Parts: sequence; structure tokens; C-alpha cells
Amino acid sequence: MLREDFYHRQKKQFNIWTIKAWMRGFLLGLASFLVILGLVYALRSGSSLQFVHFLTQQSFPFEAILLEGAPGYSQPERARVDLARHQGVAVSLFLLTGVNISDPRTFFLGYFSHPPQGPVWLGWAYNPNDPEFEGPILEPIATQVPTGNEDTDPQDTLIPGAKEVKVGIYNTHNSESYAGDGGLERLQGENGDVVTVGETLKKALERNGVGAVHSTQIHDAVDFMKAYSKSVVTATQMTKDYPSLEFLIDIHRDGLPRGFSKSTVIVKGQKTSRVMVVIGKMNPHWQKNEALAKELMALGEKKYPGLFAPNISYATDARYNQHLSDGGLLLEFGSQLNTLEEANGAAEAVAEILAEWLREEVS
Repeated sequence: MLREDFYHRQKKQFNIWTIKAWMRGFLLGLASFLVILGLVYALRSGSSLQFVHFLTQQSFPFEAILLEGAPGYSQPERARVDLARHQGVAVSLFLLTGVNISDPRTFFLGYFSHPPQGPVWLGWAYNPNDPEFEGPILEPIATQVPTGNEDTDPQDTLIPGAKEVKVGIYNTHNSESYAGDGGLERLQGENGDVVTVGETLKKALERNGVGAVHSTQIHDAVDFMKAYSKSVVTATQMTKDYPSLEFLIDIHRDGLPRGFSKSTVIVKGQKTSRVMVVIGKMNPHWQKNEALAKELMALGEKKYPGLFAPNISYATDARYNQHLSDGGLLLEFGSQLNTLEEANGAAEAVAEILAEWLREEVS
């Protein structure tokens, strides 16, 4: 009787597990397998440190995946286990297809045009080995309507005060916004929060004695995937109007998969978003842009440790308008998970760093 009861209970437990948990266990097992497979690939390709560092920064619950199904673990840790499942699925989807479910830029490119050297890594902005369409490099780019005074000395046609402007700022993806305080991630056809961050950077630079200009021209209203074909005209015009520019900065925010936490750093006692530098290598002088970025990051690490992400994000098949200037940079102020206040705080700090670099350059 006892033996039959034991067998009956064992069979019942097995049936419960089969009905309620096998599919979930299989999916999580698959997610774990894909993450492990990704780490193996990373070890072989030399990019493991960046990948693991990113997951660690986001407090990825490795132990929750490893302990899935352990007796007595799931119930008291239910919220953490659910978070681990969501993150595991998001990471697995990205590793398998290149699609970041929180970033529409990757929906149409990552899966259909998977890079030959393997999957792109989570946290490398804009699906870098298969970036969004930028359009052909048009030389020369038509920016102004001819005035009929082509023989006039260019110095005589400069905008008043142009020689004092050292930093040009614009936004290729104007609609990007921050949802960390309950707002929308994107304002289609409008100037979103990243434009506010650009204006904050401009005003902070001016307070630090640096001339700056910020274009609020919208580039992504008609076709988000071809925004660079629009912003290249704005950026080119800016270099012509302000020939003394040392920096030409395109401000964005990153897009993280759902389930991940935002990344912040304490600056002057306040939480601010971190800043990631993106360099496009489809540019004949990208090494100069890179060298400048590293100087800024080193200066930033001394002044405000942790403000800049430690690694530059490289895009091998993109240029992001950086071919227009040796000082062309793409800066991502946090992700959609941050708040506008946190991004503005980072912009204030970056302005101080840019001003200090310019002062050292003059001296």
C-alpha cells in the first residue's frame, strides 16, 4: 500500500511537471544554451569581455538561470526568476536573429542580413555590422541655394559669430525619448527628449565659455531608416556655416531589450545616464575620430569616473556622418530606460569635459 501510494505520488508529480513546466523549462533551457553558445563564440572571436561586461553592468541574473528548477528556489525568488526568463528570452532572440525587441532599427535588418562573421553583440548600438541605411555618400552635397555671388570671399559670408562656434550639435533621430519616468520612448514626427538633451549641452557649453550651435531640424519624420540621408545635409551645412568647429556631435539614446535595467552613474551627487561613444569605420579618417573620442573618455574618467561607457561601440559598415569632420562623434546619452533628467545631467557633465579639452587644446 505504501509503495503503491509512493508510486502514485511520484507519477502525479511527474505528470504535473510534464503539463505545467516542461515547455517553460525547455524554453529557458534553450535560452541558457544560446547564451552559453554566444559566450563560446565570443571567446573564439575575442569579444567576450565586452559582452560579459555589458551583461554584468545590467545586473543580468546568471545564477537565476543556472538555478532554474532547483528545489525550493523558484517560489521565494519568483519575481527574480520571472525577470531572468524575460531577460534570457530577450538576449536569446538578439543572439539568434540580431533583433532587439526594444529597438525598431533592428527589426528589418538584423534577421534578413545577418553579418557573415557571426551574430552582433548586445549593447553594440545600431546593429553595427548591418547598420541602418545611410544613403550614398553624395559629393558634393547640395546644402544652399546659389546666391549668384560665388566670387565673394567665403569669410565675408560667414554667419555673425561663426568663428567663435566650436561645437555643432544635431540629432539624426529627433523622435527618440526617455521612458524612465513614464513617458513615451519615441515621439513620431516630433522633436523628442534627445533634442532637449542637445539644447542642454549647447547651453552648458556656452556657460563654460564655449561657442556652440544646435540644429533642431527633424530628420526621421518620414522614414526613420533613412534619417542619415537627411541629417547628412544638416551636418554638412553646419560645417560650412561654422568652419571653426572642433566637434560635430550627433546626439542619440540607446535602445535596450525589455527586462534590462537602466545604467546610471553618480555625478555631483546626482544620478545621471552614462554616455556611449559610437564610431563608424566606413570613413577614411575614422582613426582620427577614434583618437579624439579616447582623449575625451580619458579626460572624463578623471573628472567623472564611469560617466563614459568604457568601450567605444564600432560600426564597421557605417559612417554616421563622421566623414564630414575629424571631430565627428555620435554620443548616446543613456537608453530609453533612463529619464530626461538623468540624460540632461550627463549633458552638463559632458559640456564641462568638452570645454576642458578645448582649453587644453588652446594652451
